[in-house]
Amino acid sequence: TDAAYTHACNMYDAVVDMINSNPDKVALTVSEDQAYENKAKGLISIFLGLENASPIGDSLERVREFYDKGVRYITLCHSQDNLICDSCASEVKTWNGLSPFGREVVAEMNRLGMLVDVSHISDEAFYDVIKYSKKPVVATHSCCRALADHPRNMTDDMIRTMAANGGVIQINFYPVF
Repeated sequence: TDAAYTHACNMYDAVVDMINSNPDKVALTVSEDQAYENKAKGLISIFLGLENASPIGDSLERVREFYDKGVRYITLCHSQDNLICDSCASEVKTWNGLSPFGREVVAEMNRLGMLVDVSHISDEAFYDVIKYSKKPVVATHSCCRALADHPRNMTDDMIRTMAANGGVIQINFYPVF
């Protein structure tokens, strides 16, 4: 967890350095209004997301820290279970959905206005997120299980459930998925 946190902070610093080196081309962007302002100025908007919440460890303070840095969505896990939830890739599930701490993370993300990304999480974790989130959720890079039977892809029921709650799926066109 500490290594993941350090790695995430190093990647953030690299992105900020790139932005600061190119102020005539790009700008860190944290809102829709800011994106439109950047477009009017001829700037490319850089939105930040945290792919895999492992860097959060067991600290809600880190959720707030990443929000303060400009991160506006977090993918709750990736290819392994973490302290927040189960991965779609795990054969043996640690939490059978969201962990108790994961429910706190979702609530804090809702409070801050961060998008909860359900890509890569287990089916049980998905339904827990839908149950506990007070805001719409997103799947930033998922696919359809009806087209490719892969555990990271969403079932038709998951897609309908997410849509009924105001959420959005963005399709990943990687051929395996």
